[in-house]
Amino acid sequence: MPSEDAPWVDEQRRRLEDVHIRAIEAYAMAALGIGRTETPAAVRAGRELVRLAPLRESGYQVLMQALARQGNVAEASRVYTQLCEVLGNELGMVPSRECRAVYESLLRR
Repeated sequence: MPSEDAPWVDEQRRRLEDVHIRAIEAYAMAALGIGRTETPAAVRAGRELVRLAPLRESGYQVLMQALARQGNVAEASRVYTQLCEVLGNELGMVPSRECRAVYESLLRR
């Protein structure tokens, strides 16, 4: 119902958007878990998550891990820097302990 503006329509849109994001998260995690041939799919899904929900850390985490698996640690580190900037600018926060742990594992590579 693209032309509708009623409050209940907006609520349904938000709900469906959240379902969509959670589905991409599940797909990204599955692709990451499979590894090897599915790592490019995890990268694509991670990039899509970052685009759709830039304040959700899960997309950044998947993207960092997938890029690192592809051997692109520099790009994975850049993704962490992007996350820090977005969270700092938008919310005045730093990444969660889990995200920092992913980043620290990149530094040990």
